Amino acid sequence: ALTMSTTAHAVGPDWTWLDDNPDYRAARRWIEEKNFPPAIEKLEVLLKRSPESPVLLNWLAFSHRKLKNYPLSKEFYDAALKSDPTYLPALEYQGEWFLETGDMASAKANLAKLEQLCGRCHEWGDLRDAIAKVEGK
Repeated sequence: ALTMSTTAHAVGPDWTWLDDNPDYRAARRWIEEKNFPPAIEKLEVLLKRSPESPVLLNWLAFSHRKLKNYPLSKEFYDAALKSDPTYLPALEYQGEWFLETGDMASAKANLAKLEQLCGRCHEWGDLRDAIAKVEGK
């Protein structure tokens, strides 16, 4: 008798190797501590190994945004979403970038993309809340 495989297969590359990488864990810890310069250094080293990783590109964009380096942050968000247009964290954080740079229409467009991709997932909720805060609601 033939049996069907019930194993789910992810679409696109598997970036879970990062979770076991001590440099990546250090970078994430520094991001959580708002210590962005050393996090950026570690992420840039990792990016040399995986230049198409939306995970790394997104965290580089996030870190540069928090340092208010908006042009470089935009480049990394664009690269992350070019690598994976459905990468939810990059869509959320790019939406926050749009808010910080005064582009409400693009932030709302990202919110609509998130709703289409994941319904009312936490990335959608976080961006919705950020938009509401800017709008004073």
